Amino acid sequence: MKCETIKYDDGREINIIDDSVASSEILDIYFISCALAYQICNSSCSEVQGIVDRRLKCDIEDTHPIIEYLLSEKTNSHKAIKKYIPSEVYGFDRGYVNLGIHGDVNQMHIDHRYDCKTLLYYANRHWEYNWGGNTIFYDNDGNAKTNIEIKPGRIVIFDGGIPHTVMPMNIRCSPSYRFTVALKFETLKQTKFKK
Repeated sequence: MKCETIKYDDGREINIIDDSVASSEILDIYFISCALAYQICNSSCSEVQGIVDRRLKCDIEDTHPIIEYLLSEKTNSHKAIKKYIPSEVYGFDRGYVNLGIHGDVNQMHIDHRYDCKTLLYYANRHWEYNWGGNTIFYDNDGNAKTNIEIKPGRIVIFDGGIPHTVMPMNIRCSPSYRFTVALKFETLKQTKFKK
């Protein structure tokens, strides 16, 4: 398992985890992602001028097999994820799978303005760098800070307030579909977690 951390001056982090998901699990998550029922919806956050990008997305319940593959205590990925999203601090809020297609236009956005974490899992079983579709993270001034390439089984964990976007896929050589699993975790201080 390989982990890399990219730090922002204000303490926020982007954590990249490779080789924590077994080959058989990568294939299973990919085939499950292919079979989901996607719907057109709005992005997480609208752009300043009110321009909203549309995307294909499928919400998944907390008992969904994809979540079991990534978060179950018996998996290798769980140990790495728990290091960056400790269960004593964060609770699982929601999950969904994004289906990226040629021609998608994604705006720079944030996931949340308060203390939360996003787990992004690249679900394609094969991807080449020249196919595009990478994720760009920005600083608060809108300058590109980090370019995360797609790698099957790669997990990226980041603070939800970090601006980011998805770059277009290369229509001449990439597959028709780009799958990413997004799992959202919020601080346990939120009312929904208090009993």
